[in-house]
Amino acid sequence: MKVIKIKFEYGCFPVWVYGENDELIDNDLPPYLVGDSDVDPKFVHIQEMYDSLYLNDGKEFKYIGFKENEERESFFRELLLAINLLKDKLDDEYTIEDNMEHVKKLL
Repeated sequence: MKVIKIKFEYGCFPVWVYGENDELIDNDLPPYLVGDSDVDPKFVHIQEMYDSLYLNDGKEFKYIGFKENEERESFFRELLLAINLLKDKLDDEYTIEDNMEHVKKLL
């Protein structure tokens, strides 16, 4: 069974697809969901929110974090909604690992 992991890296789509032997297949949605009008924009927006946590002005690159706790809470609400929508649309070929507690500790 293929595994979808939700992981964040600056400038990368947060959905990572791995094969049965834990080899990276793609950094995108499964092919049948690429361009999906519900799922795709939600993850694009979440990645934009994540990228905004960094200063990248061409001279300096550093993590600056959320300005307010409400922004952090909003990020995790939107992430949870996107993950649940993705779970609803996945076929039996995939399982999903979201590791939300780990992400919360990092951010």
